[in-house]
Amino acid sequence: MKTKLLIAGIGIVIIALVVLIVIITRMKNYVDTSFATEVSLKYYYIDKKIDVVVTDENDIKIIKENLKGVSYSDNPSCGFSLDISIIFTDGEKNIVLCPACDNCSTARIDDSGRYINIKDRKALEDVLEKYGMTFPCV
Repeated sequence: MKTKLLIAGIGIVIIALVVLIVIITRMKNYVDTSFATEVSLKYYYIDKKIDVVVTDENDIKIIKENLKGVSYSDNPSCGFSLDISIIFTDGEKNIVLCPACDNCSTARIDDSGRYINIKDRKALEDVLEKYGMTFPCV
């Protein structure tokens, strides 16, 4: 009986450790845009050169909500460019996210090999269009 309890206890500890490792890994890879006090847009494409700070609180909310989540390593065939980017900052910390230039629902984090999924691509594009950013831009 003690052996069965010991084995069950060890099993519970192993499961708890695995769950803890998964939680820590997800937290480490989580892109949280809520810290940003300023959101700016960069759109250099063909004849357009847009550098603008988003001031509408509702627009900022939609952008932040759609560009947060767990990042992952990948090599998608979508097109990304730092010339088409959204910059989140609080004056000290910056996150640069580059939404796919085609219609993929993916954004690259800076110039890295890490990506996040855009929650609602249409809602994000509707806001970005107000500032002159149009998609696809490939």
